[in-house]
Amino acid sequence: MSYTIQIWEKPADWPWPATKAEADAQYERVEAGPQVPMNPQFTAWARAVEQRFAGFWDIYLGGPDITDPTFGVGINTRFPDWGPPFDDGWEQAARLGLNLYDPQSGVHYLANGDAPEEPDLQVRHAVRARQAGDDAKAWAEYRRWAARGNPHALYALGRALRFGTMGQRRHFDLAAALQLMGAHDAETRKDAQAFYERFPDKAKARVQALMARLKAAPGEPLLQIVDEERKAVDDAVARSEQLALYSRKRIEAADALEPAAAQGHEVAAFLQALETVIGWEQPNFENARSWCQRAADWDHEPAKRLLAVMFERGWGGPADAQQAAKWNAAAQEQRQRVQQKQQAQQASESPGGLSLAPMAAASSGPGAAAPLVWTGNPLRDLPGWYAREGDPHAAFHRGTSDEHGRYGGPVNLAQARAWYAQAAEAGHADATYNLGTFIESGKGGPKDALVAKALFMLANTRGTTMQVVDLRIKPQEQGPVRALVMALREPGRLRAVLQERGLAPNLPAPVGAAIGPVGIAAAAGLSAGEWGRGDGAQPSPAAARPPQPQTPRSQAPSPSRSRTGQTHPGDEGDEDDAYEGARYGRSTSAFAWHLGHAALGIGVANGALLMAFFKPGASFRVGMVVLGLIAALGAWRTARDFDWSPLARAVVAALAAIPLLGMGVCLGLLFKALRERG
Repeated sequence: MSYTIQIWEKPADWPWPATKAEADAQYERVEAGPQVPMNPQFTAWARAVEQRFAGFWDIYLGGPDITDPTFGVGINTRFPDWGPPFDDGWEQAARLGLNLYDPQSGVHYLANGDAPEEPDLQVRHAVRARQAGDDAKAWAEYRRWAARGNPHALYALGRALRFGTMGQRRHFDLAAALQLMGAHDAETRKDAQAFYERFPDKAKARVQALMARLKAAPGEPLLQIVDEERKAVDDAVARSEQLALYSRKRIEAADALEPAAAQGHEVAAFLQALETVIGWEQPNFENARSWCQRAADWDHEPAKRLLAVMFERGWGGPADAQQAAKWNAAAQEQRQRVQQKQQAQQASESPGGLSLAPMAAASSGPGAAAPLVWTGNPLRDLPGWYAREGDPHAAFHRGTSDEHGRYGGPVNLAQARAWYAQAAEAGHADATYNLGTFIESGKGGPKDALVAKALFMLANTRGTTMQVVDLRIKPQEQGPVRALVMALREPGRLRAVLQERGLAPNLPAPVGAAIGPVGIAAAAGLSAGEWGRGDGAQPSPAAARPPQPQTPRSQAPSPSRSRTGQTHPGDEGDEDDAYEGARYGRSTSAFAWHLGHAALGIGVANGALLMAFFKPGASFRVGMVVLGLIAALGAWRTARDFDWSPLARAVVAALAAIPLLGMGVCLGLLFKALRERG
């Protein structure tokens, strides 16, 4: 044997060497020490490595004549691969507190895991794991050495968070900070600086502050900061999904998406593409394509399919059949990779390699269950695409579009009812209420008073402003309604219950991903403060509503348009029909006692007083005009509860403004409203 390794033990009161010179000096001091019997740790190491890689190490334990303070062993140079057995020898030595010294290369392999002569040696395990396709092990190894300040590991973590490799989600601020901290040669410094220079000034300040925090917290605290920063972005997206289901938090929900998308969160960018179309006064399809392009570049499979549709249909830019085919193929390839990985995992976890998982139904693709029907209007088609993917807010948007015939489409109450059912099943508060009004009045399908009341109660738990006491549930109805609420709140059960009772059209389920933890919690009817638990637990009576997100606005390009409270693009005439409920508790219900009824009452009462105490003069005429306007407003507002057309409402409002005739019209509307309310 011509290749030898020296094994030595550092006294406990000596510091760990940080440089080659320090390691050499300590080794020479140990070797020059007194002759003592064989260190029992050397014997334990020899037995451990012989059992694991027999024939690789040439070891002579000898007898009492062995008194050297260090222990020399040989390596079988004819062994085909030195890597695994040598790494195992180093690992066994570290377990016993021993150090390996290679005199041929002058490298010390210390028991604390360091190799002062080769700072990148520690990450070889991570490199090998990546080459073997074990991303989880590679990430764990890089984290281990990054905690010890290894620059190669820090830079590798930054690259992973920059490009979304090793199974990690992107986080651009962390990526820039870690790359700058870990840059260890001219090439890595150039790359890290070039990436950092692409940030706007405010983002650069964030990166510098983050880097200062990381440098001030070496070891495990550094990893904790990395994990907390990444979790904050994921939490912001989850909170946005929660708030989007909560009626009066819609704008805050959308505002939380953009900063997360700017950090590289592919799901946030995908959702932001929808938000730039239906969440603003004027839709911005160019911005939508830009966000979708980013999500697709970040390897989000649904975004790839949507981007293919955008290129095919010409949404947000020129149509390009070649690009559409490219992204369709990319999405299909990614789906196949995921399926193959799942099948391999199932086979490995099943006895004899035979997968016991239920076979999925054959399908030509994610959209096979619900074929797309293009209307030619992107304001209907793009939200419709999202709705078929399972997005509850897009489904609610399509429901209002079909209910009122917006964006050039016809009124389709049955389809609107189906969209509301889909969104309600995912936990959307307004969709739940609207579905209740449909089932209560028989719009788009059969009536069912008990189911309607159960939906109103469920909508109340999800954030609508309607008071449950207004339902006037009779004592004999309380048990059935309560049982219906419990059934409807179960995740994935709402549309099944409606179909069992013959209240919903038999439409296919959305083809997107299954409801996540947020959707499960909201679909279960949990109160706003309990959203995000996703454990199916019963809501606590005193649960608080979710706090407002504090995520700062990012530096990514944003539409230069003002956002309105509840108005959606393209709503004509009665655009407040679907969204004014944030103030009046879904005002399309005939049971709501609202300001329209109050205005009618004021108009009637004051009209009667003016007629009783008639006095000629300008002040009297002004009073009649004012009270006529009040009565007209009340007539316009209340007539909407009866599902009257805008023309009929305008005629009634004009009649209500006439002093003598108006009182009769207002009285008639009041009696009708009170009768339907009771």
